[in-house]
Amino acid sequence: MVLCEKKVKESKGNYFRGAQHVNSLERKKQILEILEREESVNVVELTKRFSISKVTARNDLDDLESKGLLVRTHGGAVLAEKRDLVRLVSNTINENRDKKRRVCELAAKFVHQGQNIIIDAGSTTVQLAKLLADRTITVITNSVLIIDELMAVENIELVVAGGILRRPSMSCIGANARRCFEQLHTDILFLGASGASLDEGISCTNLIEADVKQAMIQSAQKVYLLVDSTKFGKVSLAKVCGWDAIDAVVTDSIQPETRAGLEALGVQVITK
Repeated sequence: MVLCEKKVKESKGNYFRGAQHVNSLERKKQILEILEREESVNVVELTKRFSISKVTARNDLDDLESKGLLVRTHGGAVLAEKRDLVRLVSNTINENRDKKRRVCELAAKFVHQGQNIIIDAGSTTVQLAKLLADRTITVITNSVLIIDELMAVENIELVVAGGILRRPSMSCIGANARRCFEQLHTDILFLGASGASLDEGISCTNLIEADVKQAMIQSAQKVYLLVDSTKFGKVSLAKVCGWDAIDAVVTDSIQPETRAGLEALGVQVITK
């Protein structure tokens, strides 16, 4: 029995000695693995696990946050998104394509010559970009897909909000993207979302992406939410805003009770 206990102690000792001597890159990889299992970490735990200073632990978390991989909290960090719920835009862009097209055909009617507009990233909003090639406007976006769609259209002034590339949505997020939108005054924001709930408001799957969307909202005179009918009643991880931040919802169809609820909140509902 004594021998068995000794082996256990040696095993634990080897684990922590291994953790103590990992390099910075490996340590950050292990931090992300811990987050995947436990969904949160704190600085004190990391200092013990890796035998590093609090300053080093905080720097590791700050670096991972700058890459859009976590969100810093007081004394630690949480996952920016639940990975098992994340869906790639390359897959969602082909879902409900006709509904998304109808939504964007309606939205395009509100875009006039000379306007400055923001087009948010998303599988719905990218359809809007395809309909605006005949307008002389300025488009600001953080979407790689929208950039690709408009980069050769000479009559559209294209402003790109750079940052950390979030591959699932093919969008730039993080502090740099947020700062870009904070400096702007625009006519319209065409906002995308993963969920639109009458009770919970507008949501998306990533906390850092939600932060960038909030900066977009603050910079726009009017906010049009573009969602197909499958998004109503859904709630995702990260809250973007309440309905008080939304001027109008553009959708392909909507239940009468949902329409009545939105209109009671002062939100215009635009549908065919």
